[in-house]
Amino acid sequence: MPVRLVSHEEPLPGYRLIDRLGRGGFGEVWKVEAPGGLLKAMKFVFGDLDAADEESRPAEQELKALKRVQLIRHPYILSIERYDIIDGQLMIVMELADENLWDRFRRYRGQGLPGIPRDELLRYMEETAEALDLMNGHHGIQHLDIKPQNLFVVHQHVKVGDFGLAKLLEGVKATVTGGVTPVYAAPETFEGYVSRFSDQYSLGIVFQELLTGTRPFTGANTRQLLMQHLNGTPEMSALPAADRAIIGRSLAKKPDERWPSCTEMVRALKLSGLPAPPPTPTGRPTDD
Repeated sequence: MPVRLVSHEEPLPGYRLIDRLGRGGFGEVWKVEAPGGLLKAMKFVFGDLDAADEESRPAEQELKALKRVQLIRHPYILSIERYDIIDGQLMIVMELADENLWDRFRRYRGQGLPGIPRDELLRYMEETAEALDLMNGHHGIQHLDIKPQNLFVVHQHVKVGDFGLAKLLEGVKATVTGGVTPVYAAPETFEGYVSRFSDQYSLGIVFQELLTGTRPFTGANTRQLLMQHLNGTPEMSALPAADRAIIGRSLAKKPDERWPSCTEMVRALKLSGLPAPPPTPTGRPTDD
């Protein structure tokens, strides 16, 4: 990378690196001290935007996605504060979250629970669904990388982040060029296209995993997962019985057979967990 990623360096004037928060296939994220002493997150995307080679593709893809989402403002979307390109290096300054849902899931697992308690998880899912439906319905954008690590917690609320794969739908579909996370990817993405229901599919998998500690598809490699997503039956026995048909619909192979929106899927999950109403009395009362 053109920028030295070590503590106390200033990749941008006034932005001092503190700690590395994570590293993935597309870049590194650091906690930084911004001007005024404010704490932010800063992503350094792999690839040189000044070079026209294969290694520059992640940076080119992220920059395109960034331009698609930078004007979207919503309480449940992680805010992007600025981005800069210096010597071909794309750097993005973002709101700093407390943790992500994978961190929270692991903490509950460490306490002996199967996953995040249902009521708490449904709050997160409801907020995530609202953000995704806004992106889809009002901006024609699919995130395409919905997974626990990209759902961030800020003071007990979720914010969707990491938009490096976001695609603008053309009509009702758009092509995908790769980079999706196989564990959570909708089957149509393996066939090279995106639908307006692709993120919902990923969210259904995320719900099951974070609630139960199990996934509906458990292939050991990308090929096995691809075949399971395209042709396999999801394994949902760990879910409460009332949830299985709801998540099963979100995991339909044909996009148009899924729920009309992420919000409607989550609403059905909330209703499925409510106690059954008492039986209605029948017959006429008798006189004493």
